[in-house]
Formats: sequence, structure tokens, C-alpha cells
Amino acid sequence: MSSSAAPAKFEFLVIVPDKPGTLQKRLEVRAAHLANVKPQFENGTYKMGGAVLNSVPNGTDPSTFDFHGSSFVAEAESKEAVLEQLKDDVYVTSGVWDLEKAQVFPFLCAFRTAKE
Repeated sequence: MSSSAAPAKFEFLVIVPDKPGTLQKRLEVRAAHLANVKPQFENGTYKMGGAVLNSVPNGTDPSTFDFHGSSFVAEAESKEAVLEQLKDDVYVTSGVWDLEKAQVFPFLCAFRTAKE
């Protein structure tokens, strides 16, 4: 009886820009997005993630942020597997993220700390 090893996984740095004019939609579906990525974070598939901004915000009200998109580190077998995971994200299905312009790079993390 032979057994095959699970495919090797690698970390990928993912940068996904928002489509123009999607701030309100982003804010509307943000809670659903965060709820949906929580299991991937808890099981170790997603290592870290968050918003990418065009400028440093003045304050903490997300409705005033100048969002560029999102970035995260994911563990997967391939770039294609990462992109496949993204297709069901509410930011994609609601038209916030521009998946065609997503950048996915193999990533070798040199150091990592917890956010304080």
C-alpha cells in the first residue's frame, strides 16, 4: 500500500488593489470579509493581513481612509491555489477587489512579530 505525501506548501505575499470608487461597498462588506477570513487565520492558512492605504490616515474612522487595497500572507501549494481561494471572498464577489490586478509572490519571511 502506497501513500503519497501532501503537496508542499509555501508562503505567498498577496497584494490585491481595490477597484476605483468602491469605498462604500468595502465598508459595507468589511465585517463579512473579516468573519470569512477568520477560519483561514485560525488554521494557519493566512499568516497576517490588512488594508493597504495610499496615505497615513488622520484618525481611526475607516470611512476617511484612502484605501489602495489589501495585502496578506497565505500558505498554499501554488500561486494558482491562492488565487482560487480569493474568488469566493466577499471583497471579490461584491466588486471591491480587482482580482485581475492581484499580485502574488512567493515569500520568504525573515522575521515576524505580533501586533501590539
